Amino acid sequence: MTQYPRFPDLLPAAEFSLCLSRAFLAPTTGVTLAELRGPLLDDLRNLAETLPTLNTERLEALSQALAALTDTQQVMLGYSRLFLTPPAPAPLNLGAYLDGGLMSRSVPSMEALYHRHGLERDPAFRDLPDHLSLHLQWLAWVYSEAMEAREAATDASPAMTDAATMLHDFTLPAMAGVRRKVTQAAKYETTLPWRLLVELTHDQLTEDFARLKAALPSLALQQSRAPGQVKVTTGVESFEASEAPRETLTCRSCGEFFKSDPVMAEMRQRLTAACVSTDHLAICPRCQGRDAASHSLKPPGASLKAWQ
Repeated sequence: MTQYPRFPDLLPAAEFSLCLSRAFLAPTTGVTLAELRGPLLDDLRNLAETLPTLNTERLEALSQALAALTDTQQVMLGYSRLFLTPPAPAPLNLGAYLDGGLMSRSVPSMEALYHRHGLERDPAFRDLPDHLSLHLQWLAWVYSEAMEAREAATDASPAMTDAATMLHDFTLPAMAGVRRKVTQAAKYETTLPWRLLVELTHDQLTEDFARLKAALPSLALQQSRAPGQVKVTTGVESFEASEAPRETLTCRSCGEFFKSDPVMAEMRQRLTAACVSTDHLAICPRCQGRDAASHSLKPPGASLKAWQ
């Protein structure tokens, strides 16, 4: 029987990502001040037992910032001032920080990682696919996949490697930009809770990446930059301009032959270098689309008050 590495518990990090995903979709999900003061803070306090980033000082600062607001209209005003009202100082579309514009070159690579795990945007979601909320939902899903593999005594390395790649190449570099922008723009009382949530998200995802990297010591992250740098084109180029060999593969779902695209070729090369199986990547574009239609983003934990 094959013995796979025993990886750390990522379910608390998955639940954190899901909580913050809902918060950062406030205008769409109808988040109210009462929800932020109640269910969100309650969930974060419960997760503090397993996530050291959620220390007492940070949660108290967030509680006080929310207590200073009088109603949901102020919550939405702060959100709009930071993330929406043109020219928004800190848009939540991560490609704006990676490539300097909307629907940028990084977006197809992000979507390739979404589809790798059979996920795609809900048709009701009206924002772009590089929105922070989608990244957080995807991370929650993939962390949960890794934990399911761990519990089933199967290999969690592929899911963890994909999560680490997304964090290193896209999420963390962009989040450093969001954090800098909200810090510069947080002049109003109504924007303070959102600044604190951005900072908390950035720090927790940084901690997630550190844990993933420690669990995957052979992880082949070939970019020259470090996570958290804002100027990022090399991450996208490493996918789209990769010199990794294109291969003719047999789809594990339908049995048809297909050629690996640049993203898949790069991912297969990285996983092979990390001594991780690439069998899960052998799915043709047609089957990826079909599988995506049969999956939806869903909570990894039923105990989250903010999603009830």
